[in-house]
Amino acid sequence: MRPGLAGRLSRFLVGCHPRRWRERYREEMLDVLDQHHLTARTAASLAVSTVSTHLDPAWRTERLSLPRLRRAALISAVVAAPLALILGPVGYGMWQDSYWHPAADEPLETAAFAPHTGIMVTAFGEAIDGTDVMWDVTDLSRPRRLSQFEGGQPVALSPDGRTVATITYSGQAAIWNVTDPRRPVELTTLSNGDGSQLEELAFSPDGQILAAAHYDRIFLWDMASPARPRLLGTLDAPATAPEGGGPIPFSQQDLAFSPDGAILASTTGTDQVTLWNVTNPAHARRLAAIGGLGDFIQAFTFSPRGNLLAAVTYHSTVLVYSLADPARPARTATVRGLLTRAVFPSGLPRPSETPLCAACSGLGNYAVAFAPDGHTLTVVVDRAEMSANSGRDTIFDWPVTGSGALGSGTVAARDVADFQPVIAPGDRTVLGSPPGSHAWHAWPLP
Repeated sequence: MRPGLAGRLSRFLVGCHPRRWRERYREEMLDVLDQHHLTARTAASLAVSTVSTHLDPAWRTERLSLPRLRRAALISAVVAAPLALILGPVGYGMWQDSYWHPAADEPLETAAFAPHTGIMVTAFGEAIDGTDVMWDVTDLSRPRRLSQFEGGQPVALSPDGRTVATITYSGQAAIWNVTDPRRPVELTTLSNGDGSQLEELAFSPDGQILAAAHYDRIFLWDMASPARPRLLGTLDAPATAPEGGGPIPFSQQDLAFSPDGAILASTTGTDQVTLWNVTNPAHARRLAAIGGLGDFIQAFTFSPRGNLLAAVTYHSTVLVYSLADPARPARTATVRGLLTRAVFPSGLPRPSETPLCAACSGLGNYAVAFAPDGHTLTVVVDRAEMSANSGRDTIFDWPVTGSGALGSGTVAARDVADFQPVIAPGDRTVLGSPPGSHAWHAWPLP
């Protein structure tokens, strides 16, 4: 199908939706179509949407009636006939075109690395199933795009760089073979049996275990054979709702394995991190719950030796815990008020009139990591203007002792607008994507 024909048919199908649907979504949908490379698959998806919305009582004020059903059937026939003629000769090409291009308003959501192989996978936005891109980042200053596929986000990449796990649009985990990163191949989809939404994924350091976190449970999968994953066990991790109600926010670091793979850390409540002993994944058990944090955890990470856990909260408090006895984590450092020290593109501190609350979109985005030698803790805070697509990343560095105490920190800033900064492992590099763009940039930490 020629792109021009696909575009005209897609726009025609938008106009075939019920009146109430068009009043609410027509302009937004046309904007989305303008931002994508339109194919026969786009038209087919809109045809299905047209029929389903005509049959859905939510888009009608009248009750379901025989005349309405007849009208829906007529529309289905009118839509299906030309589609069959158009799509038949190009059906193979339609399925070959298995992705949507990132739209202009789909920034970098997350990135995962296989540092010893120089392979990275990035996830952009929330298009249909999400757009993932494989990169050769042997030299991060000269990344080479290898392939693009419609997999989902967030993403996890096995340490050997051969397997990618993504969260599909339906909320399940899809497993991809990327042994040849130029030709990703979907192997299977993991199902937990009840269709609940998946929130986060993480591979163990040896790549043999995949942890998949749902709202109140964590599933541990044996990935010795990625084409045939085997469920090892389920961890009961109930999440409590925040005060006043509302959804629990989940970040890209809600799951993390310790460097030796013996401990899995997860966020399991409004102010709680749980440590699990996963030495024997089939009989994993709760080690400890770090509670009383008083805030949502936005990001956390283990130190290279696994003896420390560092976290940053939504209200910009940095916490460090010693895991000398993992069953009894001990807080060794607390640094509050990073946002009040972060600066806007104007170079001024955060205005006092800007609200500071867990539900406010004006809070910063964070990334946290230890340096490869474990002697430095870095937190990157992206502080965007509320009314402009511009921002400034503020970088906080603290020396860390073996016991987990933090020394006097240093502060630096860079004029960038990152939707969600990501610190690449091993080489002190930050990745970010400006709001309103599907491009990403890499820059060294000071």
